[in-house]
Amino acid sequence: MRPFHRICILLLILLAPRINAAPVPDSLVVKKVNAIHGDLSYSPAKKISLFKQLQERLFRSHYPKNAAYALLVHRLGDAFDKAGDPEKAVFYTREAVMVNSSGAPDTDPSFLVNSYFNLGVFYKRLHLLKEAHHYFTRCIATGSRFPDKYFIVFMAFEQQAYAWYQTGDYQEAVQAADEGLRFAAITGDQNARAALLAQRAQAAGELSHFETAEADVNMAIALLEKSGNDPVHLATCYSVYAAILSKSHKPDLAIRYYQKAFALNKANGNLEQSARDLQDMGCVYADVLRQGKQALACYAQGIELATAVGDVYQLSALYANIGVVHGYAKDYTQALKYYQKALNTLPINFNNTSLSVNPDVQQLKLVANDYFMVTILSNKGAALLQRYKQLQKREDLLLSLATFELADQSLDFMRWKQSASESKLVWRQNTREMYAHCLEVCYQLKAVDKAYYFLEKSRAVLLNDQLNQTVAESLLPEKERSKEKQLRIKAGILSGQLLVNSSKGADYARAKEKWLNAQQQWENYIAALERKYTAYYRYKYDRSVYPYAGVSSKMGKDKSTFVSYFRGQKIIYALMVSGQKQRLLKINYPDYEQQSRSLMALCASPALLNQNFTAYRKLAFRLYTNLFKSLAVPTARVVVSQDGHFIPFEVLVSDTGAAAVAYLARKHAFSYVPAFRVLMKKQQEFVASGDFLGIAPLNYASGSGLSDLRGSDLSLRKIAALFKGPLLLTGAQATKAAFLKNADKHALVQLYAHADASSYDTPDVNIQQLREPVLYLADAPVRLSEIQKLQFKHTQLVLLSACNTGIGRQASGEGVFSMARGFMAAGVPASIASLWQVDDQVTYKLTESFYAHLREGLPKDVALNTAKLDLIGDEGRMHTLPYYWAAAILVGDAAPLPPADHKNLYSWIAGSLLIAVSMLFFWLKRKK
Repeated sequence: MRPFHRICILLLILLAPRINAAPVPDSLVVKKVNAIHGDLSYSPAKKISLFKQLQERLFRSHYPKNAAYALLVHRLGDAFDKAGDPEKAVFYTREAVMVNSSGAPDTDPSFLVNSYFNLGVFYKRLHLLKEAHHYFTRCIATGSRFPDKYFIVFMAFEQQAYAWYQTGDYQEAVQAADEGLRFAAITGDQNARAALLAQRAQAAGELSHFETAEADVNMAIALLEKSGNDPVHLATCYSVYAAILSKSHKPDLAIRYYQKAFALNKANGNLEQSARDLQDMGCVYADVLRQGKQALACYAQGIELATAVGDVYQLSALYANIGVVHGYAKDYTQALKYYQKALNTLPINFNNTSLSVNPDVQQLKLVANDYFMVTILSNKGAALLQRYKQLQKREDLLLSLATFELADQSLDFMRWKQSASESKLVWRQNTREMYAHCLEVCYQLKAVDKAYYFLEKSRAVLLNDQLNQTVAESLLPEKERSKEKQLRIKAGILSGQLLVNSSKGADYARAKEKWLNAQQQWENYIAALERKYTAYYRYKYDRSVYPYAGVSSKMGKDKSTFVSYFRGQKIIYALMVSGQKQRLLKINYPDYEQQSRSLMALCASPALLNQNFTAYRKLAFRLYTNLFKSLAVPTARVVVSQDGHFIPFEVLVSDTGAAAVAYLARKHAFSYVPAFRVLMKKQQEFVASGDFLGIAPLNYASGSGLSDLRGSDLSLRKIAALFKGPLLLTGAQATKAAFLKNADKHALVQLYAHADASSYDTPDVNIQQLREPVLYLADAPVRLSEIQKLQFKHTQLVLLSACNTGIGRQASGEGVFSMARGFMAAGVPASIASLWQVDDQVTYKLTESFYAHLREGLPKDVALNTAKLDLIGDEGRMHTLPYYWAAAILVGDAAPLPPADHKNLYSWIAGSLLIAVSMLFFWLKRKK
């Protein structure tokens, strides 16, 4: 056939009238979709099949993508969610959003409210809380324009508040509930108001604002009892009130309200929540009232209900709580049996009932709720430790150690699965108690290397998480970030699907193979990140601990000693490692927090020090005796990793009888690190565009409340004279933009500026007052999160001669969360920060002296300590009080700076070699 004829036939085929399926009316599509969705006899799989058939029919008839089609794919997404496939649920629901937000004819923008809400719920189940909050917010913003969607708007407010509550972001939960309550006041919806009051109450209860919490929940109960049409929320309010009463030490009243919640939930057929009410009631009997018999009765009844509804996680929690009751009775063998039963009940196909056997690593990865796994393993490890103390069987200690190592590994898996910038408040108390038990096991075994491991991991649990997530995301391209998320979601979905299959048969084998492949792909991707995006890997996934043998080697090389502390409720564990010696101590010190705070209060006030100097010396000596003396530190240089309230060890006193005050600064040069691994992070090659950057705003706007820093420019000029090519930004030049542009391009950065990083994260402080640390420049403040995004690649030291730059949020397990830590997280190996405000002229004198000693080639810690001793012994001895000289602390690497002219030296060597080679070449050529 000729080509021309072929073309003609093809055109005839293309232009011929199509025989299409009969068009489907919109009303019929909507009716069909609603019928499938509303048929309770259909399983999710059946609904998916019917929806897909209808979708195929619409495709064949070239049905437009309008409101009816959006309803279809929205319901299809919902069916996939019910079938346990949130990835496809998100896919189809997002298609519904695209249709209704397209602006095309016959679409329904109001239905976006439904789709946004579902997406928020789906992402929440995938632990993608950033996306979940995004869609809840869009749901609220869109729904507020459509009165018939207000009920969904209130559901979004409630879900958002509860999502914040679940991750421990209690103040965010209060704020979300507040926004919902303002909207409820506008619309007059009393039931919505009651639900949001309950959400605000439970968050306020966690913040120990019991009076506010009780007022809110009582108002919610009154509204719901009056309406009588929302028993679900009323039962929730009863249980929220019971929890608040329990926390505020009113256990008998708490029991009464748990009973009311249980009765109402059971009457309405909500057996799953009834089982939770019984568990919570049992916890009050067991943990608060110590009435084990009543607690066991609650748990037994809860087991019946959880078994009836098939809630394996609730069942596992109930068995674990029975173990706790037996632990209180010191029947640790019986407690261990129930902890093992709790592990056996989890849907991870772990069936071994032997107390000496734990789940394997693959089974840890399968668990959908890491909270249960970490908690049960931690409880089992603690029970084994207690049984050892009771029976003195060493095998119990060894098994306890192995169990805690597994719990620690499970905690890492949990953190890998998290992707949002979640607060870790929820984990702090649990992990601290777990690591306290770990260290007790190590102390009993005399296992110093294991103690070092757990001390480092206790720091790593919270190390920089709150801000590092933001930084991490900026280090990974969007395409790679999306790939990472998809791999993680896929592995999570397949693990969930694996757990619903019987552990026998072909379906389970196929599901397991799929999950293993997906899990391996995700782990391979993570391994690739370490090579390709090292900085991102370090922020997001790296939980490694620097080898113990390397610590001793590093300390021996530096002629230094590493000292690490862990603070329990009454006990402090102290680890000392030098080049030749190691020591692990258990110190009974219940008054440490109070005494350390008293010491800091004295040091920060010259008036208080003068008035109470004898009391100061006694207190400083007591802290020295308890914390430092027994370690017998063999070197002058000491690296300290603290836990709990921060104190500068330089101000401790080793002898109260000496004529000259025996400050430890006279014997030791101290530096401080959050964890040892921080010292060993690989730094970028030292190639800076300048040696020294000096910044001093000098003057601040009237009304700012910030005092002028007169003379700081003169001090900068003195320091700058020690370096080549300095850049000084003073006065109006010391702007935020100039700082962000130049800070990461210089080897040394000196800041004379005000800062605010003085808030604490403790139950005694109103959490509304906690703020992100900021540095005040001439025109605007620089926030800690902005500093971390700079990614310092060349800077060796930042010196923050500012007010309160060293102390920030005191978060258990992570040390000082402060401006200095912000620079460290951004890649600066060392920072010097101030713990309290000091007289400006004294600050200038100490800083100038430090740089002079640093230029002599001294290590940073020794240079700073020498500058402090210079100040103590200066003419007239005007500055002997710790207030003047002890505020500045070194955080991070204490090594001396590289030789000042090393770059010129390398250039000279390279130039000389080039000249020599050129001369040789011409000589040989001439010889020929």
